[in-house]
Amino acid sequence: MKKLIIALSLISFYIINVAAQGADEELNLDFKGVSVLDFSVETVDKSNDFDAVYVLNRELIKFYPEAKFGQMRIVHKRIRIENQDGLEYATEQISLYQKGNAKEYVVDLEGFTYNLIDGKVESSELGKDAIFDKDINEFYKSKSFTMPDVKVGSVIEYTYTIGSDTAYIDDLYLQYEIPILNLEAGILFPRQFVYNVVFNPRAVYKLAFNASDFGDGISGSKITAEEDEEFGSDIETEQLRISGESIGIATKNIPALAAEPMSGGAQRYRAKLIMNIAATRFTNGQVSKEYASSWRDVAKTIYDSDRFGSAIKKSSFYKKDLESILDDTMGDLKKTEIIYEFVKSKVKWNGRYGVFTRDGLKSAYKDGSGSVADVNLLLVSMLKKAGVNANPVLVSSDDNGVPIFPTREGFDYVIVQVIINGEKILLDATEKFARPNLIPLRAANWKGRVVQENGASDWVKLTENQKSQEIVLLNLSLDEEGLITGKAKKRLSQYMALRSRNENQNANQEDIEEYLVNDNVGLQVADVKVDDMNSTNEYLNYSFDVVYKDAVDEIGDKLYITPLLFEANEENPFSLPRRNLPLDLSYPLEVKTIVNLAIPDGYEVESMPQSVNYVYLNKGYYKYITKISNNIITTVATFNMDTSVVLSIDYKAFRDFYASVVEKDAEKIVLKKI
Repeated sequence: MKKLIIALSLISFYIINVAAQGADEELNLDFKGVSVLDFSVETVDKSNDFDAVYVLNRELIKFYPEAKFGQMRIVHKRIRIENQDGLEYATEQISLYQKGNAKEYVVDLEGFTYNLIDGKVESSELGKDAIFDKDINEFYKSKSFTMPDVKVGSVIEYTYTIGSDTAYIDDLYLQYEIPILNLEAGILFPRQFVYNVVFNPRAVYKLAFNASDFGDGISGSKITAEEDEEFGSDIETEQLRISGESIGIATKNIPALAAEPMSGGAQRYRAKLIMNIAATRFTNGQVSKEYASSWRDVAKTIYDSDRFGSAIKKSSFYKKDLESILDDTMGDLKKTEIIYEFVKSKVKWNGRYGVFTRDGLKSAYKDGSGSVADVNLLLVSMLKKAGVNANPVLVSSDDNGVPIFPTREGFDYVIVQVIINGEKILLDATEKFARPNLIPLRAANWKGRVVQENGASDWVKLTENQKSQEIVLLNLSLDEEGLITGKAKKRLSQYMALRSRNENQNANQEDIEEYLVNDNVGLQVADVKVDDMNSTNEYLNYSFDVVYKDAVDEIGDKLYITPLLFEANEENPFSLPRRNLPLDLSYPLEVKTIVNLAIPDGYEVESMPQSVNYVYLNKGYYKYITKISNNIITTVATFNMDTSVVLSIDYKAFRDFYASVVEKDAEKIVLKKI
């Protein structure tokens, strides 16, 4: 575990500079302090050939007591470009929030590019003509700039300050996708608020601290998160409680946050400080209101908002439409089905997240478009008005990470729970092909918090144990020339069906054929029929004719055939020797392939693969069965995973398990002439 240099002072700049000088006496880390050493200093992280390296990453957050909040985030970065791909670091884009009093702005932007020419450091200054402002949408604009004269080997350095009048503090990153040679971070917290501060306990790179490291003005306590399936046990971490004090961190040689395929997003595992407003203070220093001491408090605070709970109660604008689609004979299940599909068609999701309605449900209803909150809070409102037991569920989307500890900012998405005859059903009306209990994967992240009008709240599991299935049936014949022809059927369910519908809903016949061929050389499909493409039925079915060329190797008087043909697993995508991050398969699944292959007259089976059953830690299996009857070889292969997450400690077992699957699929049936 990396040892931190941690100091405490009322002047955070003093902490940062002193700590940095102690961290590396050779480099001058002041702005414009680039020297020949910056071009040669090496990172200790040798795990990869990185595109660039942070020689220095410094961030300081300050609040000025004379202003209402007056937050200033001062950024200073020094980056060395290592290769051509690293040239992208010469451009920086800063997103700036533009809503109400929380508007952000950039001041004091300066930058230089340094190149080593004939042993001397020469600089080029960032000009105003390389700085651009752009409106992204009604809530965000950006300021971007591109450093001049940048090439491989250049050192770029820039500094700027982001100002705003909000008291909310964004996460303070302590790790990036490239190594950091010198890291310095500091926060001077305002006295008007009390903050809870934790280091991301999921981070692969650990920075340990305790309240005692910072002095008497900061208290701390050990807190335990809700059970997290990705770790297999409860997570305990130190939570700091801070008001009107400062903390500073300086350390060296932070390794890169290495990208690993199918890890579910780097945000979950980044080393960072997470800060949330826990309470407000009176001018005399006494706490006036607690916000986030528990998940119940968080949920109640959100529900009590005018843009959440109060919005749900308003119904006059849709009353006539609701009456027109329902009748007195309907039970709650039927009402739910009709209202769910009505909201899907009436208000389209505009791609924006959030738990609070933006301009009100009435406005979204009139415009026919709205955010996640607009769509799904409207669904809650209409269901409640119809007498259905419905409540909103607060969710953190996959991109937002997992809110392990109580925080209002941890949720950025809302779905719906209805309870009918004791059965709990989850709904999300933002997705055209979503079904009850099949919410989009972007929202199927960890657990949600269902919240009721009376303030009661509880955790809700977002992904049930039901598996997504793919079943492929191939009835084929092999002729003497080695050509395989026949019929095929493919049935998809749950998330596999949802994904296929989203990909192919507007596809023509040629597109569908290409989708089914899936880059398999020698495979041709024709006469494709699709059932329930544009529906929300559980199953999506494809049927088609198959012609498969070059599937047989002929050596002498023998034919060699892969039993699963074009459905075989040909390579192991899990080739890394080890992983730091969990492997996220998205959902439990079962893939079953049945191949009935009629062999030509004049041939008999000399050998074929033996049946096996490989098991992965009692969490999955691969069952492979072969048999022959009446000159038809039947192969049935079933790949089953009861879990969607492979822990990093279990990765080697899973990698070896999957390697056995690929090796088995590569075995051949051997036919010989009679």
